[in-house]
Amino acid sequence: MADSPPGIEFEDIPLEDARRLGRGPRMDPVLYDALRTKILSLADQAARMPIGDGVSPTTMKNRILRVAREVNVPVTVRRVAGGLLFWRSSDEDLEQAKEVATRLQTAQRGRQGRRRGRATKR
Repeated sequence: MADSPPGIEFEDIPLEDARRLGRGPRMDPVLYDALRTKILSLADQAARMPIGDGVSPTTMKNRILRVAREVNVPVTVRRVAGGLLFWRSSDEDLEQAKEVATRLQTAQRGRQGRRRGRATKR
């Protein structure tokens, strides 16, 4: 019995490959390169990206924002009929985003406070 090989097999993988594989589903490399190139080329114009039936606008927006964060370029993304519109964020866009985030956080804290203050029925 000690001579029988184990039923489990292992495969050695380079550490860099293992790190990439362990991060869950990855973006298609062609899409990543296209988004990266387009985001870096944005100066004083916007880009419209049509979205097909197989991809949700939210997923694509998150992909655009992820690539923009990696290349350190702030972008603003808006949903339009049939796709997304994105451009390099101006100081005004960034200020508006901060104001909206502050309002949302304040409203969320208010809702949480009301929930804690309610008496429970028995």
